[in-house]
Amino acid sequence: MKRENYTLWVNDELVATRDHTREGYTDLLLYAQEHMDETPEIYSSRDERAVWWADMDADPTPRDEGGMYDDMCTPEPYEPSCYDGTYSEM
Repeated sequence: MKRENYTLWVNDELVATRDHTREGYTDLLLYAQEHMDETPEIYSSRDERAVWWADMDADPTPRDEGGMYDDMCTPEPYEPSCYDGTYSEM
């Protein structure tokens, strides 16, 4: 069985590998913060894609799955309800 892990890449060079745990991910995030002027990226062997990169806030969609979050960003249709105080008869 393949061991799952996180890997940190800086400028396309493997810098560190940690177990696929919350602690491993956090450790790599702290290390990546020191290299923000470069291009750090954290990859997950479980997800087989980048799970964090330096300019992630500027581009929230995953690089290899563009549009994955489109459905999550659209609001649900709103209907007034008599049970939550948003419905009134005039």
